[in-house]
Amino acid sequence: MGKEFTYTARRKLSIEVVNNALGLFRNPSSWPDWNTGAKGMLATNSESLDEGDHIAVHQIIKGGLIEIRWLVNSLREGDGFCEIELLGQGQSRNERPIGSGLKELKICITFLSEEDGGIEIHSSCEASRMMSIFSGRINAFMKKQTEQMLDDMSTIN
Repeated sequence: MGKEFTYTARRKLSIEVVNNALGLFRNPSSWPDWNTGAKGMLATNSESLDEGDHIAVHQIIKGGLIEIRWLVNSLREGDGFCEIELLGQGQSRNERPIGSGLKELKICITFLSEEDGGIEIHSSCEASRMMSIFSGRINAFMKKQTEQMLDDMSTIN
């Protein structure tokens, strides 16, 4: 059994910003427009994001193509509320697997479009005991990934 790492970020936003962010998040073809990390995007359905869909986000980092694959594990909706859980399905750099030391990578995004609502993003992963010696870097990765996504969604108009 490894060590679990988590990070949660939330931001109070107007109802309009939350609704716009949710609309763009649920439309994979729009991701490169608002997500600073996504240079390209592949999805099961390019116009909607539904439970069971697979998505792949493409980034260019230090001249190499990074592909991060996700599964939309669950999607719960209610009146003024939407929660989407993404499960990491692996990463590759120039078509070679990377990041295998991080297991059970999850991102849970909650959109609350009501007075005093906003967006909350909770990231978690598990690392092997051996990888736990890099806990500082893992914590920094979790924080950066979560904060960047929240920053991107908060600036949607």
